[in-house]
Amino acid sequence: MSTILVVLCLGLALAGCEPEEITDESSAKFEEDLKKKGLKPLDEAQATVLFGDKTLYGRYALGEGGWIEYYSSGGVSVFQPDAEQDPKRRLVYFGTWWAEADQTCFSYPERKLDCYRVYHGADTIYFIRTEDTSDYPAGSLVVAAEEIRAGNTEKYPFVAN
Repeated sequence: MSTILVVLCLGLALAGCEPEEITDESSAKFEEDLKKKGLKPLDEAQATVLFGDKTLYGRYALGEGGWIEYYSSGGVSVFQPDAEQDPKRRLVYFGTWWAEADQTCFSYPERKLDCYRVYHGADTIYFIRTEDTSDYPAGSLVVAAEEIRAGNTEKYPFVAN
């Protein structure tokens, strides 16, 4: 009887020790997982404060390497799609950014308009697709910023603030 009791208690103790299931970042359920963890999309005011005059360093969800993006307080953005480029030969895109309701949007002349729901976790900023595309379903992670620095740390040249 005591052996059965020990086995039963051990089984109950181990039941709570199962590893937490992590949804694939490219899955439409990734956003649901963020919400289950208590995260909420940034509203317009939160996004404006978080991004204004900051440089973000991040990674692509599909494992394509890193990126860098600077956001001025006045709505100008500079996007460097390949963080590993030689600073003297790097390709950058100049555009605009803005926040509205629960989305943050980016417009670059060379690229299409993109809007994301943005979640700020403990040490990561998640950019979630808001509509289905050929590469990403709505609710999936597109990019994640894992470092944020004050100012234009890459010294991107541009006129407006």
